[in-house]
Amino acid sequence: MFTSRLPIAVLMSGLLVGSLPAQHGPVKSATHKETKVESHGVVAGAPSHDPAATATTSSSCSALSSLQGDGPVFPETAGPGFASFVDPSARVEMRTRVMIGCRSFVAPFASLDGSAGPIAIGDDTNVQDNVSISGKLVVLGDHVSIAHGATIAGPAVIGARGGKAAFVGFNSYIDGAMVESDAMVTHLARVSPGIVIRSGVKVLPGKWIRTQEEADQPSLGKVTAVTDADRAFMAGVLHVNGNFAAGYTELFHSAPSQVRGVGRDPGHSDFNHDADQPTFAGRAESRPDAKLRVIGGVQMADSLPALEAKAGRSVAIRADEGEHFHFGIVGQLQDRVTFHALEHTDIDIGNNDAFGYHVVVHGGPDDGSTPHELTRIDDNVIVKDWSVVFRSKLGKGVVIGTRAYVDGSHLAPGTVVPDRAIMINDKIVGYVEW
Repeated sequence: MFTSRLPIAVLMSGLLVGSLPAQHGPVKSATHKETKVESHGVVAGAPSHDPAATATTSSSCSALSSLQGDGPVFPETAGPGFASFVDPSARVEMRTRVMIGCRSFVAPFASLDGSAGPIAIGDDTNVQDNVSISGKLVVLGDHVSIAHGATIAGPAVIGARGGKAAFVGFNSYIDGAMVESDAMVTHLARVSPGIVIRSGVKVLPGKWIRTQEEADQPSLGKVTAVTDADRAFMAGVLHVNGNFAAGYTELFHSAPSQVRGVGRDPGHSDFNHDADQPTFAGRAESRPDAKLRVIGGVQMADSLPALEAKAGRSVAIRADEGEHFHFGIVGQLQDRVTFHALEHTDIDIGNNDAFGYHVVVHGGPDDGSTPHELTRIDDNVIVKDWSVVFRSKLGKGVVIGTRAYVDGSHLAPGTVVPDRAIMINDKIVGYVEW
């Protein structure tokens, strides 16, 4: 399946001794600077945070912990700054085959299925909401980010032990492939079996990489070079999720009911200072038995029972990074819908909006509007299955087609975005190829 660059036997031996195989040299420091939005859908509005700052302590975390027991903290006796946190809503099958390192974070409703083979998650790595990982063997190295809704089907390798950051985007699909450290697969992209996405390469949104030539040749239009802005973005994602691992561990130890169902966010971070409680119809609530995962500064016009009646399974509304989410009366939330936002950005959802299966709505900086930090969806909007809405504003009655990608755009009332369209900065630049 893979080339000789990283044989399966080497991966298996690394798993058996409780550590991930080394592939690359030490992490180099990133510069700290503000960056602008890139043109192909990878946001770069977050400041650069150097993953090497946390990697320097990894010598005390040479072994992976099996996800046995009830969790959610691994190793069970570890405290903030060392422990990994697996949200209680995450589904873990064959726990003895699923292993995790230190300071890693597994978000609500992620699925880690070890029944077909082992899954290894390294240090300082994050598996975000509604991600699905399964297959004969899946290895996530250190400093890896698997963004909301992505699917990893093994045998697959993302990143490397001690390697630079690697990133897999919203609702993307890695199918039996390798993504090296310092590489990116952006949103709604797909990589076929046996392909290697090499260091320094970024797969563009919606592209389907089916040959190694497509993965290696920018002239074919499916890949480009990773930029300094991309690296700053990846470092920022790692910084935030490292804080989540520590913050949710501390929250679990101090108030364990708050890490289930409806509860407050950890707060006390450089990007989210206050620990906020969600409100429903004007009433602050904490409900560990709720089927939804609603976290932090979320204001819902619906009561919690009314919202649950209109929501499917595995719905995550998480205001623990960006905050101040405001929802009108919800129309429908189908299964596996995720709402999240980059730090210092907000989300505002109108009335009677309908969100289809596996939709991701994500806030982020949008330089083309005022205020630039607000992602807004107006009334009577329909976002169909598998679509992604990122740092955009949608007017009343907008319809987003199935598996479409909308980024940095301001859509007038009544706009219809076709199925699989890739719309960046108000222009359709292509179509999702799968």
